[in-house]
Amino acid sequence: MGSKNARGQPPVKRAAQVYAEQKAAKKLSTKQQKEAQKQQAQQAKAQQLAQEKALALQRIFNFDYTTLPKHAALKVVKDAGTGTVKLHINIDIIHHQKTANEGNLNVVLSKYADLITKIQSRLVTPTYHESSEVYNLRVRNMMRTINCLNKFKIDEFQFVVSINNAFNFHKMKLAASAFGLNFKE
Repeated sequence: MGSKNARGQPPVKRAAQVYAEQKAAKKLSTKQQKEAQKQQAQQAKAQQLAQEKALALQRIFNFDYTTLPKHAALKVVKDAGTGTVKLHINIDIIHHQKTANEGNLNVVLSKYADLITKIQSRLVTPTYHESSEVYNLRVRNMMRTINCLNKFKIDEFQFVVSINNAFNFHKMKLAASAFGLNFKE
């Protein structure tokens, strides 16, 4: 029942309630603005990183690799289709006479560290090692090579071991050194 004149009028909000709602809306809008600014900053940073990466890849692809020292075990392959550069490392223990007169592989390999991100390593080993001393020397050399490769910012790494039959586990033991390899995050 009530007054006839009070029909159809909305209830009046108290001033404190109106003020609290305005304050909450303002707080929500500033929070949304901050989140939008964060997202814009992240997008700008991601775009800048993508541009820098594209420029770095272009610089790496256009670099003249003939200016770097050579080694018989190293070969740089450029893929014009994808615009990538891959370093092939051929570690041949059986025919080591080919690379015996060359400079130290690790010294030459370290010169490529700033430029190469994709590596393919091929390991050719004998079925049996002459003695445990020779085997231990080969393991140390492989570990030195892997430590040298840890200086690279590796995106992709392929390790190929040449095996001539299923019972040549001795050949695969040297390849186990690749577990010490660190990849770029």
